[in-house]
Amino acid sequence: MLKTIATQVPVKRTVRARMLKNIQTNMFGYLLMLPSIVLTFIFSYLPMPGLLSAFQDYNMFAGLWKSDWVGLVHFKEIFQIPMLWGSIINTLKLSVLTILVGFPAPILLALMINELKNGLYKRSVQTLTYLPHFLSWIAVVGLCYSFFDSYGPLNDLRVAVLGPDTEREMYLSQQGLFLPLLLLLSVWKEVGWGTIVYLATITSIDPHLYEAAKMDGANRFKQHLHITLPGLKQTTILLLLFTLGTLFASNFELVYGMQNAFINFDVIATVIFSSGIQQGSYSLATAVGFAQGLVALLLIIIANKISKKISGVSIW
Repeated sequence: MLKTIATQVPVKRTVRARMLKNIQTNMFGYLLMLPSIVLTFIFSYLPMPGLLSAFQDYNMFAGLWKSDWVGLVHFKEIFQIPMLWGSIINTLKLSVLTILVGFPAPILLALMINELKNGLYKRSVQTLTYLPHFLSWIAVVGLCYSFFDSYGPLNDLRVAVLGPDTEREMYLSQQGLFLPLLLLLSVWKEVGWGTIVYLATITSIDPHLYEAAKMDGANRFKQHLHITLPGLKQTTILLLLFTLGTLFASNFELVYGMQNAFINFDVIATVIFSSGIQQGSYSLATAVGFAQGLVALLLIIIANKISKKISGVSIW
């Protein structure tokens, strides 16, 4: 017994000493991470008790802890929302198209940027493609309205090319153009930022592999096919797993900002806003968001298991 206790104490001291040494060695890195950790805790963990309102008849005057408990009533009410099923279909349609169009785009752009040999031109291209990421979605919507306006640059160009008698188009009032515009704006804003991870992965690939392939007569396309893309496999699968978790999510700011009197296109997020927030049904809105989060978690777990079984790559 005494021997067991005697062996446990040095082990604990060794672990503690190792932790302190690790903190001292990586102090600067931990300090850089501290603001992100604090913000994540404030905005992601502190609001979690608010999920209880999904099971309550929430009253803002009574507060979270004194509101009446109603159980799963609001989860049953979700299926009675008139616009629900249409918004689910629209959300899936938008998410699937965004994944099909937007997910490969950063990979292709990273491959093209990696081929640039001129350092100044390469950095300029990277900077120009990164910049839209730092704009807010409302700013992006404002730019879109200005560009596609009846008297915006696009219509001015049409008039200049086709003649002064050309009728100006109201592009933003056309239902058929709404979804393509959402995809275009999403890709334009995030494609450059998405290349960061892929470019970092490409630079970590052993350059001797390219030299050996070149000596064997492989051109640039075959080098990318047999070296670069396999080197990107693990990163691509991991990012795809996280992306699949957003299958039932949508960009509320973009969709809501682009909507107008001529457009009939609701997603789950806009239904939550109109049926829950605007009408004061906070418990219903929380229930919809909670169910949406559970579905996202389930999708990630299923996709992770499939990926681990097929490719051996997984999140955990």
